[in-house]
Amino acid sequence: MVPEHLNPYTDSVYPSDIYELLLPDGSRFGMFSDPYATIEYHEPKFGLQNGRYWLDGQLHGADVSKNDLKLVDVLSTNRTMTRRQLERVIFPYLEPGGRSGVDFIKRCRSRGIICAYRWASPLKDEQRKKPLAYMLTKVGAEAAEILFHRKLSDEQWARPVEYAAAKGPEMNPYFVDLTSNELYAELVRLDRLISWHRRPVIRADQSLFHIPTAVFEIIRDRNDFLQFWVEVFRPGKDFIRKTAERFVRLNQVYQKLPAHNRPARVMLIADGDSRIPLLNQLADRFMPDVPLRFTTDERLLAGMSRDTFLEYNNAEKKLTASTIKFLLEDAPGMRASEYFMETSGNNGDEFED
Repeated sequence: MVPEHLNPYTDSVYPSDIYELLLPDGSRFGMFSDPYATIEYHEPKFGLQNGRYWLDGQLHGADVSKNDLKLVDVLSTNRTMTRRQLERVIFPYLEPGGRSGVDFIKRCRSRGIICAYRWASPLKDEQRKKPLAYMLTKVGAEAAEILFHRKLSDEQWARPVEYAAAKGPEMNPYFVDLTSNELYAELVRLDRLISWHRRPVIRADQSLFHIPTAVFEIIRDRNDFLQFWVEVFRPGKDFIRKTAERFVRLNQVYQKLPAHNRPARVMLIADGDSRIPLLNQLADRFMPDVPLRFTTDERLLAGMSRDTFLEYNNAEKKLTASTIKFLLEDAPGMRASEYFMETSGNNGDEFED
């Protein structure tokens, strides 16, 4: 329980259990971690009537632009993203303040491929402007099946409706994706990402499995690849017990996997710095042999730097920076684009006409 005097939301009408969920130091929840937020679709009918027309064009041989293809690809695998996240993936060389991303997303909304949403909360936070986020519509999901032979589950695309005030679905499941996708977008921007899998089933045996938030592989240099797992912590009811149970299962799977299938690190994204000592305490108890690095929403939103990733020093009871040098700007080593270029360039084999 956080003391009443540390509540940063005293100007809000807040639920009674807020003291069980607040960050221990009294700071505000991270950008994507407000436990009371609910979804609101932004202009829910905008462009939907055009979706079938756009899809019919694709079925009848209309050219699909490279950017449209990228958009459908990334949202069909990563579920939801903000504009700034999408810009780093689709427009990696966009200058600050450039309009290409804004205009492209608006055009795709008007075509009915994607829809926009925001979130409402009883907690006031006038210091921070919340971004819109985007998901595929039903037409966008059908396009993913046509273009990528990728059948999406119902939770991977949106049905934009106008909910009554504060009656929309809880934002927490969407926040988990938006948080991990901030890391995804940075890895793409740094040109280190080889693969990214959202919520894959990691099976140790027939009865024991774990589903991380994401599993990704990055390239450090030629023939030097590393796999990581992502775990996103969001505050919620009974979160200590639920987190402990999740760590126990993660540890069991980790221990049973062969060494070459284990992650180099598990990246645990917390809702704020002051939550990390508790998460580290739980990790020490329930998964002591799993190598961990911590980060937070706000550290990822600030861009990759020497202070993005952290360790908790048990002896000194403090957080220390744990720099991942090859994830810094201009770090040496082979880039993902070079790797893919070489892979696609191996076309010297002869094929029969």
